Amino acid sequence: MSRKAEYQESLKQDILHQTLTLASEEGWPGVSTRKIADRLQTSTTAIYHYFGGKDAILVELQREGFRQLAAAQEAALATRDGKPKKQLKAVSLAMLRFAKENPERYALMFNLNGAVCHGDASEEALVSMRQVQSVVEQLTADNVESVLMHWFAMMQGFVALALHDCHADRFEQLVDEAVSRFIKGL
Repeated sequence: MSRKAEYQESLKQDILHQTLTLASEEGWPGVSTRKIADRLQTSTTAIYHYFGGKDAILVELQREGFRQLAAAQEAALATRDGKPKKQLKAVSLAMLRFAKENPERYALMFNLNGAVCHGDASEEALVSMRQVQSVVEQLTADNVESVLMHWFAMMQGFVALALHDCHADRFEQLVDEAVSRFIKGL
């Protein structure tokens, strides 16, 4: 890779990183191309050159987030291969951990906490949902889409509670128990 290409890639990564940092410090409503440029000591023109604007930056961060979540879920599924009940617990805990480790990115992925992304990361989002769907299909044949949405709503609730509770470490046990009860109800 040439120096120019390396510099360009480095600047793109810096833009993404500073966007997340800014969101962490000021919340998603406080993110603007001007503030990102100021942090990087560059012009907004550079940001528009590489991304075309704030929306494109957010879409890229959202896509990256869904790819990272899918990778975390895939790793969790592999540890419990052939055991769908344990896989559902593992993938649920992977989702909770990902959200706790990446709260700003998670908020952007699901348009939470003032984050608004108008782009389309549906392909990346579907990968992680299909992973969970394949596990749910092993547990029930009864309206899998509905069961998947119930699981997702339960997980979003636990994630929201965990991200806003000062004792977030206890939520792994609560999720484990809730998923056990969820499975029994299938």
